[in-house]
Amino acid sequence: MSSDTLNIARRKLSEVLGETSSKYFNSMKQWFRMKLTKEEFDAEARAMLSSDQVRYHNEFLLALLNKVEGLAETSLTIAQEKASSHNRNSRRHKRSSRTSEKSNFEQADLLEYLPPNSPPGAGSDGVKYAAQEIFLPDHALVVGRFMLAAWELGLEGADDDAADIIVVATQNFLKNVISAVISQRKGYKIRQKHFMYDVGCDVPNMWLRNSSKLYDPQFEGRVNVDDGADALGPRCPPTIDEVEQSAAFEIACR
Repeated sequence: MSSDTLNIARRKLSEVLGETSSKYFNSMKQWFRMKLTKEEFDAEARAMLSSDQVRYHNEFLLALLNKVEGLAETSLTIAQEKASSHNRNSRRHKRSSRTSEKSNFEQADLLEYLPPNSPPGAGSDGVKYAAQEIFLPDHALVVGRFMLAAWELGLEGADDDAADIIVVATQNFLKNVISAVISQRKGYKIRQKHFMYDVGCDVPNMWLRNSSKLYDPQFEGRVNVDDGADALGPRCPPTIDEVEQSAAFEIACR
């Protein structure tokens, strides 16, 4: 469904809501942040509208879900999640009391650790907020947040391609953070002063001087040839003697 259909449905809903439109979109923001379930958001939205005006809410919600695939949340409510966490805590206390009473091995009941059954239906695929899934944000999640932020600023919407840029930027930012953390704790090697590789290797002894890399024929990616002024050839592979010498220097500087 195109963005024009979504904007038309949003304008009709805003005209019907009037002054309560800000409250409606605040509730939608809470739904996006997984602080409200879809059922709770739908109940709050229907409380703001009359029976004749509910169809505008349904049309807007249908257009939004068709625009942003994967935005529908799981059918489990927040109360059920709290109850399941409480059951896990109670099972943990029961198991600790059993181990204190008996020191021998006792087989656990597998039925106690099975997840609660939930009826299958639309939106029961377990889609949650990125912070709860511990996954990177996907395209659908970013588009939904972009649309809501654009409406709050008085804009018609956001381009879908901008969501791809944010997803890639988030991946690169997280990669840089992980690389910075690992480089502070583990040894690594650098090629051409930028590319980090061989993470986890032994840190060289700083009191020993390694002069094996003063001239490294592998440092440059290409070499000049005599056929022409602008001709470039492939990188020369290292010889067996050069590889053995480099390995000997690396072992000596540990």
